[in-house]
Amino acid sequence: MKQYFEEKRIRPDVITALFFFSVLLMMTYEIITIRIYGDKGSGFVAGPMAIFYMLYLAFVIAVQKSVWIMVRLRARRSQYLNAETNMVRSFRIFVVCGVLSFAVLFVSSYYCSEYLFGSKRSLFQCIIVAVCALFMSIQGVLRGYLQGLGYTKPIVISDVLIAVCALVSGTIISAVLYNYGLKVNNLFHVNELSSVYGSTGMMIGILIGIIVGFIQIVVSFSLRKNEIKEIVKQGAPRYLDNKNDVLITIRSIILLYITPALVILFDIVFYVIHQKHIGSESDYVLNYGVYAGRVLNLISIFVIICIIPFIKMWNMIMARIERDEVTGAKDRLKALSHSFFALSVPIMIFIFVMAKTIEVAVFGKNNDLSNYLIEMGSLLVVFAPIAVFFSWLLNHIGKVILSLVSIMLSWILHVVMMVALVVIAEMGAYGVLISLILSFVLYDLVCYFILSKMLRYRQEIIRTLGVPLLCSALSGLLAFIINVIFLNLIGDILTLVIAFILYSVLYIVLMIIFRGLTAKEISRLPFGSIFMILAGNIGVQKNFED
Repeated sequence: MKQYFEEKRIRPDVITALFFFSVLLMMTYEIITIRIYGDKGSGFVAGPMAIFYMLYLAFVIAVQKSVWIMVRLRARRSQYLNAETNMVRSFRIFVVCGVLSFAVLFVSSYYCSEYLFGSKRSLFQCIIVAVCALFMSIQGVLRGYLQGLGYTKPIVISDVLIAVCALVSGTIISAVLYNYGLKVNNLFHVNELSSVYGSTGMMIGILIGIIVGFIQIVVSFSLRKNEIKEIVKQGAPRYLDNKNDVLITIRSIILLYITPALVILFDIVFYVIHQKHIGSESDYVLNYGVYAGRVLNLISIFVIICIIPFIKMWNMIMARIERDEVTGAKDRLKALSHSFFALSVPIMIFIFVMAKTIEVAVFGKNNDLSNYLIEMGSLLVVFAPIAVFFSWLLNHIGKVILSLVSIMLSWILHVVMMVALVVIAEMGAYGVLISLILSFVLYDLVCYFILSKMLRYRQEIIRTLGVPLLCSALSGLLAFIINVIFLNLIGDILTLVIAFILYSVLYIVLMIIFRGLTAKEISRLPFGSIFMILAGNIGVQKNFED
């Protein structure tokens, strides 16, 4: 008899990790295309991309989660008929939502590009996002239904497939259209059309990725239709009190899921409207292209690098909380905090010290605005992963309301700081980034307070944060000296590689000397056997709990 789950189904932590990997690919895709069409093109596409991410998080990720919860609740009682009925209802509802989103975005695309994003040049990108909404609308329903029945492989394939198809096709199309745009520039004696064409090609690549993802999930569902029918037939009879839990769940989690994209969209609109209001003579579309395209994408890559290694440990902590194993959860949380800060703090310091060199190596050139913003934004490498962890954990242990309260408090602070720093202090993009960082800090503090009360947990600040910070600062001096001496001699990329290697080695040695790493952590490092010789002479703990 076919059960409601597949054999050898993919673990939840692997599914989550591959989702973040697909986001990493999308950030890489944006950086590659920015090197093609430049910062001005990034400014044209920043607003439409924020809308796209918001729709993807809502229609695909949040809806998938809601449908998955509904199916699993029904599956535990073999109520597959009820689950199927709710899936069909949700399918129809989100088809309508997709059509309405398309209509609203298509009709308002001119207004959005002109008045909210600062330039008519964003018109075509907005229209492409509207078309994407049509193909995203039902993906979440089908993905959630398949995942709820245990078919995890199509879900894993879908996110990565969308990102890969967008990256490959979009890069080619963007380069072709950008080169064509250069000819149009010469013909009409303007400078911006090449950036418009290139950024439009980038959005076309995303549309192709979404269409491929749509086809893949529909085909995956169709191939399993007969198996699903067998599962439904073997279930319990239909229950009359069949409420559509999908709509109930989506209302409680939608803000949690879309906030990362929504806050970027809010910042864009707020910044552009303010710059227009004061009659700014600066090229604010270019400035926001630098902020959204260079700074946020680059920092996001490092944030994800600091998230993926710890997702398995997230699940371990969640499992112990769900089983009321408070002591085990606290021990795992302490180990997670120790390992996370040991990785994220040195990355933050290295970005701060080497910001200019990193920017030149990645984007080919730098400017003062992006250089200072990257230095400042390096703080997010620590604070953003913590926020993602708290959001994920509170959501999975059923404390969504507490998470929403934390988000609302952060939103209030963010809006207040935007008014204070952007409008009153006229700090421009710097004010936008500072407001974002402060909102992350507040969210982390509130969530930490909630979790510490739940588990009666206290963080060992000196050991988990102080030691990595001290070792990173000392190693950062070495990286700074290397950067000053070798930058003009051997170029940016070689300087970056040498500085990174020596910085990493010195940091690990200092962490061993100050006993900031356990023997287990040292053994997992590259060339861990060599470092274990030093650790053996000094003496370190075998495990964090020892």
